[in-house]
Amino acid sequence: MTLYPQLLDELRRNIQALGTQGGKIGPSVYDTALVLLYAPPADPRDAYTWLRTQQQPDGGWGDPRIPRARDTPTLAALLALHDLDDPSDHRRIASGLAFLAQHSQIWHGPVPNDIPLAAELLIPHLLDLAQRHGMPLDRQPYEGLAALGQKRRDLIARLRPRLRPATSPIHSWESWGDDVDAHLFDLAGCIGHSPAATARWLHDFADRECPANLREAARAYLDAAAYATGLDIPGVVPTVWPYNRNEQTVSMFCLLLAGSLDHPELQDALQPQIDSMRQGLRATGQGISDEFSTDGDLTSMVLAVLSHAGHAVDPGMLDAYLVDGWCLTYANELQRSFSATVHAAHAQAMLGGDPAALFQRLEAARSDDGRWVDDKWHASWLYLTGHAMHALCAAGRAQDAAAVVPTMIAHQHPDGSWGVTSAYAEETAYGMVGMLAAARAGVLEVAGHESLRRATAWMAAYYRSGGTELGGCWAAKELYRPLRISRVIELSALLAGIDAGYGEL
Repeated sequence: MTLYPQLLDELRRNIQALGTQGGKIGPSVYDTALVLLYAPPADPRDAYTWLRTQQQPDGGWGDPRIPRARDTPTLAALLALHDLDDPSDHRRIASGLAFLAQHSQIWHGPVPNDIPLAAELLIPHLLDLAQRHGMPLDRQPYEGLAALGQKRRDLIARLRPRLRPATSPIHSWESWGDDVDAHLFDLAGCIGHSPAATARWLHDFADRECPANLREAARAYLDAAAYATGLDIPGVVPTVWPYNRNEQTVSMFCLLLAGSLDHPELQDALQPQIDSMRQGLRATGQGISDEFSTDGDLTSMVLAVLSHAGHAVDPGMLDAYLVDGWCLTYANELQRSFSATVHAAHAQAMLGGDPAALFQRLEAARSDDGRWVDDKWHASWLYLTGHAMHALCAAGRAQDAAAVVPTMIAHQHPDGSWGVTSAYAEETAYGMVGMLAAARAGVLEVAGHESLRRATAWMAAYYRSGGTELGGCWAAKELYRPLRISRVIELSALLAGIDAGYGEL
């Protein structure tokens, strides 16, 4: 019996669930550690057990394949365990400190573009805390990062009188804030949609008068955030929550790239989501939730999806985010976002605009082998490169997209998959979607078609086996897996490969 109807049904159910319950997102070592440090649940034992199990054999925390995403979770985990002062953790802590002593050397030299979110603030702050806890750590390798962090702190100080709740600076408030006034609270009952920031706010307010309703709201927020991970462990929380508009928008954009927005058997699930996106679009664009500030990346994606669905949209909505050939995610960014720029170029091409300036920036950033790498929001070059291939095809530049195909094939694993993180199925989906863009544009040659057949076969075998990944390739304060987004990406790529004739299920 074919599993194709099962694939369609699972994809339909995931589409229907997009945005519900604030979004589903995997657990974060960093945020969980700070919740345990600052505002632990009534019984934190299971959360500590989970935290211990996340330590890698080399002593650190975080995916070993993405080195610069490991300092933040490792430092936070060590602080939480050191504060617990359980003798059974002493060897674990010593192993973590030894890991950092060697690992920190990767930070020598200029700070790269693709550092984790707010690393320039978080890591120096965590080093300060570690020093207060008496943990011997060498700060010298992090001097360049600390200098960038000081630049960020100076910028926040200048903006501080105008800072509003539910904005990008507040999301990392735990690393720089010293003001626990109630005005920081947003409508989601938290500080900056951040479990870590909310936990620190609760801790700092412990000895001060605090309206009981705010304290209760913050506790309820941390409980709800823990539920969003799907683990049912009090205190184990994601890196950001709520995330409902991000979950909806990114998933629908990836369905657009896969060609699934036009699938006749998915329309009953797709149309309500498109209607919701249209109704939720604000005058300044879209944000990760209806409360959080809007950003250029999600705004680009929304405009592309609504335009494809036949709705009239204002292309001028993007203008506020376009600066010197880049698309900003948020205002006052110190590191530029390649993926936001790719998505803006795609939206402009679809809306009849001129994305030439954006493509000029992207071409200048292209690596020698044709790929795009080092994005601040994603650890996989396949995400950025696959999406760039679509943007080029949308702009009538299919030959430029085809130029990266040989490199895509060269990086494909012998079994047909792709991947540089532990999220192989999701990364294989990105590779497939990029190659499918070239195929639909008629610029894919024989080797490319064979590559797609092998990738589709691998994805089909993965699906038949009931495989469910836990690893993440999305970048924030650490790597994470947005559960519904990732699954929609995997399922829609497999569906697209089968529908295009590259395999069966």
